[in-house]
Amino acid sequence: MSILTRRSATALLWVVGLGVYLVVVVVVGWRPIADSFASARPGPVAAMAGVTLAALWIRVLKWRVVLGREADAVPLFWLSKAAGEWSPGRIGELSPLLLQRYRTPRVAAWLVLDRILEMVTTIALGIAGFLLVRAPNRTAMLAAALLVLAAITAALFVLAQRRIFEYAASRFASESRLARALHFAADTSDDIKRFRSALVTATVLTVLPGLMDVWAGMLLYQAFDAPVSFALMAAVKGLHAITSAIPITPNATGIPYLTAAVLLHEVGRVPSDTLAAAIALAVALTNVIFWLSASAAARLLWHKR
Repeated sequence: MSILTRRSATALLWVVGLGVYLVVVVVVGWRPIADSFASARPGPVAAMAGVTLAALWIRVLKWRVVLGREADAVPLFWLSKAAGEWSPGRIGELSPLLLQRYRTPRVAAWLVLDRILEMVTTIALGIAGFLLVRAPNRTAMLAAALLVLAAITAALFVLAQRRIFEYAASRFASESRLARALHFAADTSDDIKRFRSALVTATVLTVLPGLMDVWAGMLLYQAFDAPVSFALMAAVKGLHAITSAIPITPNATGIPYLTAAVLLHEVGRVPSDTLAAAIALAVALTNVIFWLSASAAARLLWHKR
């Protein structure tokens, strides 16, 4: 896919997401949403921003600790996450592999492993949340979450089996592009195994910000005087993660936010106008925090070099 085609696809996703939100505004009414915005308390909003910022930089720390100083871990993190957040199935997180300097089996192994850790943590918290709340279609949601976890586990097992990729590569001409890609995947599988020594550290530095994400969500709705329990917010985060992982419904389409809003409305009794205001505030605030942090990191690295 060319750069122009990728940009067109991304723009289309943003158009879909904006359209979904505009439909919500029309249905709910812009005045109640505006009133909800005006009623948000600054204290919890500021606390949410602080927790979100801390969770983000703990993830940066994870990459720095696991990959080491020589791996350009910090710029690699921002490059991966910036491209991955709004891409279908978050496939954009593999974008560093498009650059020659990062196109190594070790980097590929870590990009895959980190995405798996993040997904497993969020979905596991979501399952725990679903077990504690009385949600409609809870059984179906739990089944979907367990199915995704099983698929992730199976994928990790396959990715760690070098012989599978070597056998597949042997079926093609040795100099073909596909054979080279399969040999690269075989080398990547070895590096996935080598990360086992750092797995405990990586897991701790994944679970901690995952819990903080749930806390930040609770603070968001506290700002609107619509308190949400930890269990319900964990379930919401899990449902959002499962929905956004589907290739046709990434974050940019707005569908993951809509499914999360339905759960908050049905179980948490959060009013529709509050949901519309809170989601818009959360998206805006998290993007500002992310891009300001990325810009600050880029400036520090530039001056250091």
